[in-house]
Amino acid sequence: MTARPTRPRPTRIQAIDIFRGLSILEVVSHHVLGFSIRFSTENSHLHAFLIFLNRSLHFAVPAFLFMTAVVFTQAAVLKPFNVRRFYWGRVKKSLMPYVIWTLLYGIYKIEVFGGDLLDWQKWLFWLQYGKGYYHLYFLLIALQFYALFPLFVPIWKRKERHFWRVVLISFALQIGVYLLNKETGIIDFRYPATMVWWYMPALALGMYFGSRYREFEWVWRNYRLYIFIGAAAGYAFYLPLAFNAMLGLPVNNYQYNIAHWIFTTSFALMLFGLAHSFARGPDWFKGPLGFLGKHSLQIYLMHPILLDGFKKLGYPSSPFLFMLTFVVYVALALLVPLGLAYAIRNTRLSVWLFGR
Repeated sequence: MTARPTRPRPTRIQAIDIFRGLSILEVVSHHVLGFSIRFSTENSHLHAFLIFLNRSLHFAVPAFLFMTAVVFTQAAVLKPFNVRRFYWGRVKKSLMPYVIWTLLYGIYKIEVFGGDLLDWQKWLFWLQYGKGYYHLYFLLIALQFYALFPLFVPIWKRKERHFWRVVLISFALQIGVYLLNKETGIIDFRYPATMVWWYMPALALGMYFGSRYREFEWVWRNYRLYIFIGAAAGYAFYLPLAFNAMLGLPVNNYQYNIAHWIFTTSFALMLFGLAHSFARGPDWFKGPLGFLGKHSLQIYLMHPILLDGFKKLGYPSSPFLFMLTFVVYVALALLVPLGLAYAIRNTRLSVWLFGR
């Protein structure tokens, strides 16, 4: 009698791709919701539900930054770190696509909304603050992280690090940056959300678990309930403030930012754990998520153009048809860029546009 074959143990790469797949589902849904709310009747149940979904799906950038920190820190601690090779790789794979997409979206904005194509001050502003289009600031934050990353490598190569110490120090530093920027005026971030210093908890925990990946796998197996409880607490703290802010009601800015940092960081950890659990699932489930994750950057960069077209199409008045249309818009915003990215894979154009 032959032994029953055992299911192969999922690799870390699978979990990382699934995490990115879940994150790109979140960010596309969040962006579609952003314009869909305007087509619903104010004070209706549908309007409130869309705002609820939109604010619930407001953790994409910290989540992607968390995973970026995990991946690069893991690579840095497992083998000798070459600063020159690291920076040159980021120039080719990150800086070049950022500049190219800023140019493409800048030309698109000027053609659609008007403006002077030769206004160099506008171009400099877009590049400096990630304002070429509303989603490009993520690439700018990632570039800032890459610029600073070699300074952190010696810290994470050391073994004597403690989880709660990292959590407390990162949140204390984050609050300190907030106070220096908002209360004292000692520093003045024109657009704080475009600065790497606005995402320290997510980045710190990403580097922590990147430097000791096996510890997260052990933590998730043994303490996932506490991660869920922490995420639920952060969500409960954040959602009422975010909901009121969307309605235009007064909200304490300090409380809002604290809640957002707790919510996004805890959700990034939870999503990371779920990705590891999903990596042990059947191929029909984890395969599409992993495939989305492998092409998440391409989808992220291309999908806003489609959303501009969807805005012109609008929504039907029926709540059922409204939600059905929303699902179709999300699916198209994922699948069309995915198809284009897959069509030009392994070409020089893909390398220029996406760095891969």
